[in-house]
Amino acid sequence: MKENDAYNNKERTFVPVGRFAPTPSGELHAGNVLCALIAYLSVKSRGGKFLLRIEDLDAVRCPKVSAQKILDILGAFGLDGDEPPLRQSERGGVYRAKEEILRSKNLVYPCFCTRAQLHASEAPRLGDGGVVYSGVCRSLTEEQAAEKAKMRKPCLRVAVPDSDITFHDGIAGVFTQNLSRECGDFIIRRSDGVYAYQLAVSVDDGESGVTEVVRGADLLSSTPRQIWLMNLLGYNTPKYYHIPLVCDPFGRKLSKSEGDGIAHRLAVSSPERLLGSLAYAAHIIPADVPASLLELTGAFSWEKIPKTRILLPQSLM
Repeated sequence: MKENDAYNNKERTFVPVGRFAPTPSGELHAGNVLCALIAYLSVKSRGGKFLLRIEDLDAVRCPKVSAQKILDILGAFGLDGDEPPLRQSERGGVYRAKEEILRSKNLVYPCFCTRAQLHASEAPRLGDGGVVYSGVCRSLTEEQAAEKAKMRKPCLRVAVPDSDITFHDGIAGVFTQNLSRECGDFIIRRSDGVYAYQLAVSVDDGESGVTEVVRGADLLSSTPRQIWLMNLLGYNTPKYYHIPLVCDPFGRKLSKSEGDGIAHRLAVSSPERLLGSLAYAAHIIPADVPASLLELTGAFSWEKIPKTRILLPQSLM
């Protein structure tokens, strides 16, 4: 990390740096805002810095108007970043430079396999819907790759070692993943030239000096890949907190595509009313009452956050 981002040079006092990094492919729902709230409270309760990042790598799925709506909603709750938002769509040159570092380590190779071919294989499935890549294109010669490139543009994969990555998550506890057996060589740049999530997130967290990452439990299995990449690229590893699944009062998972956006609630309720309900759902405060960010900052503790699913109160639906 950059020393000035996480340390006060005069007193050498550690300053936590957190972030919230939404993908603007749809409207924020209450679970997204709760994640942003916890990330904010965690660092602000210790005098830290809160950053925003817009993960808009895919311009087709992530129009600028959607990104602005997200920033407007976060702003309505007071969840503004301490610096201007970082936009991944503007950082292609940074990712390209990091790709070159991985190339210099002889870890990058072109892959010509189609999605259909991957899913037709008998390889183990990943939690995100992908498959553990067999590495079939890793052994291609330069001549073979050049011949295949005449028919199809390749994506770029990074070759992972047969080794375990273990880390302690602030919510889930100790988590271990064997990169080769449980992940496989993964994509760092798509065939259309768009840089992939794993590389972009690792680079951005490292370059921004992020010291802790708060996000949903669905991303827990991605973390070993990012830790490995960050180590390769010379970054310090953040502390991770993967908060449990956030559901409606009946246990249904919230979804952007199912009309669970929170904007309609802001139209009829005050931000303090909604913040109080979110904080109550996460056990930060004992009652479902309006609360300010200042009040919640004083009440926050990681010991209060549930380790199993979080059920929203009816007032948020």
